[in-house]
Amino acid sequence: MVVYSHFLYLTYIYISIIISVSSSLYIILIYYFYKKKEWAGNNADTKNSLTILIPVYNEDKKLFEKCIDSVKVQETNFIVIGNGCYSPYKEITERNKGKFVYLPENLGKKGALAAGIKLIKSKYVMFLDSDTILPKKAVENLISKFDDKTAGVGAEVRIIKEKNKFVYYPSEMLQRLRQLSFKAMSYFDRVMVINGQCAVYRTNIIRDFVSSNNFLNSKFLGKKMIIGDDIMITKYVNSLGYKTKMAQNVVVLTKGQKSFKNLVKQSIRWSRSGYINFINSFRDKSIFRNGPLYAFFMFYIYTLPFLVLAELILRGGLLARIIFRRGIIDGGKILVNSLFSVPRVLQSFSALYTVLRVVSILSALIMIYLIVKTMKKDKLRLLSYGSIMLLVMFLTALYAIFSLNKHDKWLTR
Repeated sequence: MVVYSHFLYLTYIYISIIISVSSSLYIILIYYFYKKKEWAGNNADTKNSLTILIPVYNEDKKLFEKCIDSVKVQETNFIVIGNGCYSPYKEITERNKGKFVYLPENLGKKGALAAGIKLIKSKYVMFLDSDTILPKKAVENLISKFDDKTAGVGAEVRIIKEKNKFVYYPSEMLQRLRQLSFKAMSYFDRVMVINGQCAVYRTNIIRDFVSSNNFLNSKFLGKKMIIGDDIMITKYVNSLGYKTKMAQNVVVLTKGQKSFKNLVKQSIRWSRSGYINFINSFRDKSIFRNGPLYAFFMFYIYTLPFLVLAELILRGGLLARIIFRRGIIDGGKILVNSLFSVPRVLQSFSALYTVLRVVSILSALIMIYLIVKTMKKDKLRLLSYGSIMLLVMFLTALYAIFSLNKHDKWLTR
């Protein structure tokens, strides 16, 4: 039994060390690339070389009008795909000199993109959600990031502020965490996902894929799965060896979920798509072809929840064993001393564990600093309400991997 206890303790220490080292390295890399200046871009192509493609399905009229108003300011061509819906979207589109294409049946976002890509004649195409608002000169700034080896560029995403703080701040926290990772990966020209709310691609590179059966009827391990269009297109472009980037000087606003329940469902949907992409990338070895930073970030993000779960289980087992054997009072003293009644030769692991824990805490403070730095106000609210999202992400990640077989329908609109 003593050997068994020591084995549990060593396993717990090793897992804790892996978590501390990987988390510290992850945050340090994010901080390093956060401080570096973004490449300004020197692509000579003009905004006339791009067409904006907007699928719409039962969108709020006022929000859709704001979206189209922001598109009109770009002074470029745009096409709206009425995905099983007609009025008032046709009138708003044509009033702003856009082209409206009506699909009698709702084919889903992928189906709308496949129908729309056939109409694109320009060098670049922007996929824009109907609830997303572009800043001024978004098209020009996104195009400027392209070079001969770049096939996809995305924008930073922020959530439109609403009164429901239990939805807005956790949603905003989720976007901040994603963008910090993508910004670091962007310096190595490989991002995991170009956000589907606003993404620009070279038309000739993605046209056939977006129209393909593999895209429209995606499968995982032989079963049809609904995998996000953005994660599929990004993986496809990366697999061809092209660069994918994020433009930090283009920040779009998009509508968040209507309720906290929907936010949880969105997190589950994103987690499932992420794990499917992670597993597929591991199976076809593309995760390693995309570079060491890409591979490290992928492994860290998608294995961390299970390492944390294993650590919690082992810690709980060890604490319960100590209390059971020594009683609550004596067990409490042992817990405070963090010695776990193991031989002295093992106490060196405790010292290393303690040092790494301190380092990881300092790294976490760096991450908090990076998150709040981008907020002009409401910093404390973002941290307090946003911390809820960290727990949600942990729980939904665990649930997602054990329920991949249920990813055959959308949980949210």
